[in-house]
Amino acid sequence: MSSGAYRRLTAALLLSFALSAGAHADEAHHTFWSVKGAHNTVYLLGSVHVLKPTDSVLPPEALRAYTKAKALVMEIDLNNATAESLMDADTSLETLPEGQTLASVLGPQAFARFSAHVKKLGLDPDFFSAFQPWFAAMAIEQQELTQQGFDASSGVDEQFAQRAAADQKPIIGLETMTQQLGFFAQLTFDQQRRFLLYTLDDADDNASSADEVVNAWRTGDLKTLERLLSESYQQYPELFRMLTTDRNRQWLPTITQLLHEDQDYLVIVGALHLVGKDGVVQMLAQAGYPAVQH
Repeated sequence: MSSGAYRRLTAALLLSFALSAGAHADEAHHTFWSVKGAHNTVYLLGSVHVLKPTDSVLPPEALRAYTKAKALVMEIDLNNATAESLMDADTSLETLPEGQTLASVLGPQAFARFSAHVKKLGLDPDFFSAFQPWFAAMAIEQQELTQQGFDASSGVDEQFAQRAAADQKPIIGLETMTQQLGFFAQLTFDQQRRFLLYTLDDADDNASSADEVVNAWRTGDLKTLERLLSESYQQYPELFRMLTTDRNRQWLPTITQLLHEDQDYLVIVGALHLVGKDGVVQMLAQAGYPAVQH
């Protein structure tokens, strides 16, 4: 899998996890916070990983924070997510054990549904024969978002990574690419099968949901983001826990450590990770570091 393909697939899935809904926010706000340390400020920007090129303007507060920051802190260091590092990753995280196929794992009825759906998207079902169901689900979501006009290169993460590369500003990765892929590979095949079927069931709502997410993100509508999130993934609590709550807890020590340094930092993670009672913002507050939304 190329680095571009990995970025697009990961972006598609994590955008869908940013889904949530609710009351209208103050339009002066963004999905953006600042946290004061003893001698510095750590800024938190909730990212939408894919955006339409016509709707890709970055929040001005985040751009000012970028200028002040010594380094960016992101889910992974996109500027080092090269084809070589992908080749070093464990491909067994994406592929099925020898002798198994996607058709055999899904069963005849589910595979027939999958095949019909991907053909409508212009994809070849045979291409996915050796891949695990979670990878097929991600590919479906990526293709649907692409057809709706969303693009990872216009997303928040990619835009800031490109700026950092041009400015030679370092990026600190909170986790590795192999770790990210491993979150999905930890699911049993039965869980992956249910996740793929849910992706097919949810396909008709994806276009309106994605636009709603972007609108809520741009206005800092946290209630909307949180409600869409809980509605969309209440069927898969184990997936939600692994992809959000567990990762937030793993990231917290790194983020709190930044608050003890002298330089400012800009932390950019999926908006999903910052909202709600198990979000990073709330976890920081509980640790004695209240964040201010801007």
